[in-house]
Amino acid sequence: AVNNIASQLCTIDNKGFLKLWDITSEPKCITTKQCHANRGLKCTFSPDCATIATTSADASAKLWNIIEDDISLFETFTSPDQKWVWDAVFSTDSQFLFTASSDGTVRLWDSQISSSPKQEYAAHQKAVVSIAFWDKEAQSF
Repeated sequence: AVNNIASQLCTIDNKGFLKLWDITSEPKCITTKQCHANRGLKCTFSPDCATIATTSADASAKLWNIIEDDISLFETFTSPDQKWVWDAVFSTDSQFLFTASSDGTVRLWDSQISSSPKQEYAAHQKAVVSIAFWDKEAQSF
C-alpha cells in the first residue's frame, strides 16, 4: 500500500512482518516489525496517513500508529467467531475500519475503541476476502 502523499509504502509478508519504506527518492526500508504471529494478509494506510491497518490469519486486525520512522501498536480488533481477517479498509475520515473475515462476516469497528464491532454484515456463506468502501457524502465534484 502507498500512502496518500506517495512518500511511504508498507508491505507485509506471510510471516507477519511489516516493512515501512521511504519512497520519496531511492526506496529505503525505514523499519521492520513483526505485527502478527503468522501470515500477514493485508496492510493499508488510513486516509489521514497517520495509521496502518494490518490483517492476518491469526484472526485479528491491528492498527499501528506511524511515529516518524517507526510504528507502534495502537489497537487490536478480534471477535470470538472471527477467523482469518483477509482485508481491511478505512472510512474516509479514518474514524472507522471495516474488516473482512473467513467466517463470512464484514465488521465495522470504531478505530479508537477495540472492544467489539459497531456493526456486523453477515450475509456471505463463504469467506469474505475483499472489501471496498465509498463515502458518497465525502465525494466532491
